[in-house]
Amino acid sequence: MKRVWRILQWVIEALSSITGGIAALCIVAAAIIVTEGIITRKVFRLSAIWQIEASVFLLIFACFVGAAFAQKHEHHLNVDLILVYLSPKTREILLIIVSIITCVLVAFLSWYAWPMWWEALIRNDHSMSLWGPPLSIPYVFLPLGMGLLFFQYIVYIVKKIVSLRKGELFEEAKRFELKDIELPKTDSDRKQ
Repeated sequence: MKRVWRILQWVIEALSSITGGIAALCIVAAAIIVTEGIITRKVFRLSAIWQIEASVFLLIFACFVGAAFAQKHEHHLNVDLILVYLSPKTREILLIIVSIITCVLVAFLSWYAWPMWWEALIRNDHSMSLWGPPLSIPYVFLPLGMGLLFFQYIVYIVKKIVSLRKGELFEEAKRFELKDIELPKTDSDRKQ
C-alpha cells in the first residue's frame, strides 16, 4: 500500500510540476501576444482580433491549472496573523483542518465545472468575437485545474498528518511573505 501511495504521490507531484511549467510558459506567451497586439495596432495601424482573447485564455490556464504547482510549493496566499502565535502542534492541526476544507471546496468546484465544459463541447459553443474560438478550450481549464489541485491537496494533507504523527514540528511558524528579503531591524539600519 505504501508503494502504491508513493507512486501515486510521485505522479501527482510530477503532473503539478509539468502543469506549473506550462502555466509559466502561458504567462510569458500572454505577455508576448499582448505586446505583439499593441505593436500591430499602434505601429502598423492594423486591427487585431485574436490577441486579447488568446492572452485571456492563456492567463486562465495559468491561474487555474497552475494552482496545483503553487500548492505543491506552498505558495498560495496565507493569512498568518493568528497562525504565527499558535503552538506548533495547534498550528499544524489548524493547517490540516483548513486544507481539508479547501480540498472539499476544490472538489466541489471541479465536480460541477465538468458538466459546464461538456455542454460547451457538445453544443460546439464559440466565443462571440470575430475570432470565435471554441469555448470548450477555456472551460476545461477550471475542472482540470481544480482536479489537479484537489489531488495536490490530498498529498499535502497526508504529508502533514504523517509529519504530525512522527512529531516533526517546526518551532517557528513558516512565514510566507517576504521570506527571501532581509528587512532592516532598526532605524540606523534603514539609513545605511
